[in-house]
Amino acid sequence: MRSSRFLSSLLLTLLCAFSAHSQTPVAEIREQLGGPTLFIDGRPHSGFSTMTYRPQLSDYQELADIGIDLFCFSTSSDHPFYPFAADAWIWPEEYDYSQLDERARQVLEASPEAWLLPRVNVAAPGWWLDLHPDEVCVYSDGSNLELSRDYVQDQRAPSMASGLWRDSVKENLGRMIDHIEAQDYGKRVIGYHIASGITEEWMYWGFQSNQLADYSKPGIAAFRNWLREKYRTDTVLQDVWGEPSATFATAEVPNATWRNRMDHGIFLNPIQSMRVVDYNLFLSDMVADCISEFARAVKEKTNGTKVVGAFYGYLLEIAWHHHAIPPSGHLAIDKLLRDPSLDFFSSPSSYGARPPGSGFSIFMSLTESFRSHGKLWMDENDYRGFLAKDAKPQHGYVETLDETLALHWRELGDVLTHGAGMWW
Repeated sequence: MRSSRFLSSLLLTLLCAFSAHSQTPVAEIREQLGGPTLFIDGRPHSGFSTMTYRPQLSDYQELADIGIDLFCFSTSSDHPFYPFAADAWIWPEEYDYSQLDERARQVLEASPEAWLLPRVNVAAPGWWLDLHPDEVCVYSDGSNLELSRDYVQDQRAPSMASGLWRDSVKENLGRMIDHIEAQDYGKRVIGYHIASGITEEWMYWGFQSNQLADYSKPGIAAFRNWLREKYRTDTVLQDVWGEPSATFATAEVPNATWRNRMDHGIFLNPIQSMRVVDYNLFLSDMVADCISEFARAVKEKTNGTKVVGAFYGYLLEIAWHHHAIPPSGHLAIDKLLRDPSLDFFSSPSSYGARPPGSGFSIFMSLTESFRSHGKLWMDENDYRGFLAKDAKPQHGYVETLDETLALHWRELGDVLTHGAGMWW
């Protein structure tokens, strides 16, 4: 009898242990020692991690050997605007997650107990844009091609105002998560970094190529709805804009001449240029709404057990030129600070102050505001170092190992001072 009870107890213990090990991890941001901290299954984590576009087993093994256990890699739930991952949405009812599976398992081959934080790029495949031409982003000159720059051949992008596109992104995110959670590596995934827009950083389409958007049908309709929600009556709109003929039904996106004009240095006078002020605010609200909508979809799909984040809020970086601020889409920080579906935000360090000796480390955003709202800031440490012979000076290229180490010590000091996480 005693032996039977012992075996039953042992079996129950083993089953409980197996169940705990096989369950999906619970990741969250909690307050710890005065600041937001990543927790995984109830244990605090430093947030120190690695991110790569060129996954190599040997690199993962070296990183695991020095104690890194959180790994980020690029993937897509549909189509990446940049060629950092393979398409997952091949045709309306055809999906291919083979590269995602390969990349996740490669990390775990090097470090079986590693945690995974995929960077999920969302855009729209060419065939989808062919099927839905009215949903394509249109620029002020009437074109729909984002001009070549940094890895991108001239290509089209979906309007972020498109409800049809947003619905497809949410559906594909859910389908990808279902796939992940059915895989052996699913129990090592702690969250999702949702990326889109220019350089994956949620700058609106055309930002780097000085193309002004969005003159598409969904873009115009969304702007009119935004105005209607803000002003309620045509009379108020006419009074604020100083245009007796303005109506919600006929309001247009300001043309390039209006949008490129500044009234006082980098400032617009709302008495003269309120239609432009409104459009700039609308554009940022539209980007922020996309981020919130997609983050909420992930939270709901994962029952709140995963952390979700995005690049956003680059006010200190885009302030270098007055024409860079309005079309960026990064002016709605306050909306995202209040969004409970978003746990962390990220940016690289400023590209304007990286040289050794004369430079300094500074994040691109108002990180203390994020911190005070319980959002973890993740520094994208993309300093290139002395081995990156093709790197540009603004990326932090230096010629010696000593200079490289000095830059990384400086960056680490900034991260520790602000209670941030970081990926290399």
